[in-house]
Amino acid sequence: MKLGKYVSDALLQIVAMVCLAVAPLSAAAAYPDHPVKLMVGFTPGGPASTISVMIAKKVSEFLEHPMVVEHKPGGSATLAATYVAKSKPDGYTLFTASDSPLLTAPLITPDLTYTLDDFIPVVGYGISPCMIDVKMGRWNSLNDLIADAKKNPGKFSYSTQGVNSFTHMFVKIFFDQAGIDLKMIPYPGTAEAIAALLGGHVDVAFVGGTGGLYEAGRLDILAISEKDRLGNFPKVPTLKELGYPLIFNAAYFLSAPKGTPKEVTDKLTAAHQKAFAKYGDEIGATLKKFEMYPAFLSAKELVDQNNYRRDLFRKAAKSMGIYVPNR
Repeated sequence: MKLGKYVSDALLQIVAMVCLAVAPLSAAAAYPDHPVKLMVGFTPGGPASTISVMIAKKVSEFLEHPMVVEHKPGGSATLAATYVAKSKPDGYTLFTASDSPLLTAPLITPDLTYTLDDFIPVVGYGISPCMIDVKMGRWNSLNDLIADAKKNPGKFSYSTQGVNSFTHMFVKIFFDQAGIDLKMIPYPGTAEAIAALLGGHVDVAFVGGTGGLYEAGRLDILAISEKDRLGNFPKVPTLKELGYPLIFNAAYFLSAPKGTPKEVTDKLTAAHQKAFAKYGDEIGATLKKFEMYPAFLSAKELVDQNNYRRDLFRKAAKSMGIYVPNR
């Protein structure tokens, strides 16, 4: 009798283990069976919110259940990132990721409880390249600016969107390569940084979203930080062309908590691909309003891009003395 009982108990344990193993697979296979929450770390109305709401609506058509945008602003999107990183990795809590919360913040913020490695990139949305802007006629080329800055150290200033921002770190990398150093004057956002340039309060602005002003003849773009020239500005060279192999842009992409099943991320990718195929022109037009262009990158492309940029930012943070060890 005892032997029979032991065998019976062992069989029950095996069945229980099999059921536990099969349950997540079954859940992934049935995904999604209720609405999917897409967290945005900024207030409604801005680029991240507008793009997320639009894409979520299009993707919902191919998910069978709606993707619903929820805003959780604060800490330059680190509050939303923290929330998603701690969420159950089942594909029902996702994040509209960007460079600041995932790439730079973990490198320089000691009390953050996550790093880039706590997220799985799923698919890219769009990219806004950084541009080196000056007032019309101030310098004819980037080489002219660099030569002038070397002859007059400490004379010129530039604007960014804040101290230790990802743009500030990019500029530090570029200055180290070019052998120059301009005085930084931080501003709370892109609009203020551009206004400072147009008002003559700074000599250079390292920001994106200035294509309209360039086309209107209000400023010159000396270079862009992309791998290829942009179709809208074919005369503007890339930093790479000019001898500075830097590819830097503000990117938005969908990410999920680490541990999310591949079957789930594959379904999300497929739904996005269908939405991009059907509504690509509309999505592209909306991105263009924010001086962005579509970058429907795959998960592998995003991993490569993020690792490359994180390495650059890590070097910059160390050089600036703001790096958090082991990040």
